[in-house]
Amino acid sequence: IASRTQMQILTALRGIKQPEEIAILEKAAAISVEGHNEVMKAVKPGMTEYQAQAIMEYAFKKNGSEYPGYPSINGSSENACVLHYVTNLRLMKDGDLLLSDCAAEYHGYTADVTRTVPVNGKFSPEQKIIYELVLAAQDSAIAACKPGMPFGGSDATARRVINRGLIQLGIAANEAEARRYFPHGTSHHLGLDVHDLGVRGNQPFEPGMYLTVEPGIYIPPNSKCDPKWWNIGVRIEDDILITRDGNRNLSAGAPRTVAEIEKLAKAKSIFN
Repeated sequence: IASRTQMQILTALRGIKQPEEIAILEKAAAISVEGHNEVMKAVKPGMTEYQAQAIMEYAFKKNGSEYPGYPSINGSSENACVLHYVTNLRLMKDGDLLLSDCAAEYHGYTADVTRTVPVNGKFSPEQKIIYELVLAAQDSAIAACKPGMPFGGSDATARRVINRGLIQLGIAANEAEARRYFPHGTSHHLGLDVHDLGVRGNQPFEPGMYLTVEPGIYIPPNSKCDPKWWNIGVRIEDDILITRDGNRNLSAGAPRTVAEIEKLAKAKSIFN
């Protein structure tokens, strides 16, 4: 049994990826991106959540992934508001959003990528507002990921943006209420495990750290806000490598903006 000191040393070591590990992680992220892009092109009303999962995982296998990195999450409409939803049985309808939190494992290392897309290929006005608020939070949090900044800074930055936005929209009255709609942390380490070992809290980022940045907003039915916001669940998650002069987004190949997602949704899919 490892001593406390040994575990502290191991945790610090696991948190800094070596060049050989980074090369494998780059491949895992690239395979995951292919899966998300295939789903964006293929998803449509009348498809089930498990069919979206099948397309995603087909792309993983096709590109050399041995396994999914974790149980695939494919939640539409109200299911997108359930953290770690893995039932994936619902029939998707026109006007739904699909939240896909799915990634590939490659040679023992896993990515962790989430995209949220409109099933019919077009965000509604309310969906677009919430989506772009989450995207702004993610952009701000990614910018905070650089050497010397505290690990917890990504969460604090994302939360400030989302709290302010939810209050301005009248969805939350204060920061405590806003927390209900963003109930999880923004970042965790990645590597041999989807929640890998590594220092957190106020410990500073160092080159070689590899982590997620994944803010989200989830507004389930019967929430204490205007019903026009109900059933909107959005998470955007990317895999960020800390470099000497900043960071690099290894999953950037999967569209993140509204315009990019709607454009890819119009592309031809081999599954249609």
